[in-house]
Amino acid sequence: MALTLLSAKNFAFTLKVTIQRSGKLGFSAPTAEALGIDTNTYAKFYMDDENPMSPVVVFSKNKDDDSFKANKSGDYYSLSTTILFDSLGFDFKKQNIICDLKREEDADAIVGGEAYRLVSRAPKSRRKTTASTATTQEPQKEVDMVDHQ
Repeated sequence: MALTLLSAKNFAFTLKVTIQRSGKLGFSAPTAEALGIDTNTYAKFYMDDENPMSPVVVFSKNKDDDSFKANKSGDYYSLSTTILFDSLGFDFKKQNIICDLKREEDADAIVGGEAYRLVSRAPKSRRKTTASTATTQEPQKEVDMVDHQ
C-alpha cells in the first residue's frame, strides 16, 4: 500500500485574482506570494477556443513582446490588462470580476510553463436586502387569452 500525505498547507487557500473595474488584473497577497510574483514577473495569456471567457495564463521571468509585466502598487501586484479583457468581452467596468486560478497541467507543454485557467466566480449582488427595503411580490393576475383568428 502507498500513502501520500495530503498536507493542509497545500489546501490552505484558493489562488485568486481580480479583474478590477480599471481592467487591471490584481493579485491577492497570498496568490502573489504562492506564484512568486514580483516586479520581474511577466504573464502571457492564451485563449481557449472552446472556452474563450476562461483564458489560460502562464507566469515567467522572461520578457517578450507577448507578455504583460507585473507592476507593484503598495503591497499588491497587478497587470495592465484593460485592453486584453475588453477585447475578450469581459464586463469589468460595472464591477470587479473575481476569478480563481485553476491549474491546467494538460496545457503546461503547450504554454511552456505552469498553466492556470481564470475561472470567474458567480457575481455577488452589490445590493443588500433588509427588512425595511424588502417588498413582497404580488401574485400575477390571470389574463384570458383571446384567439383573434
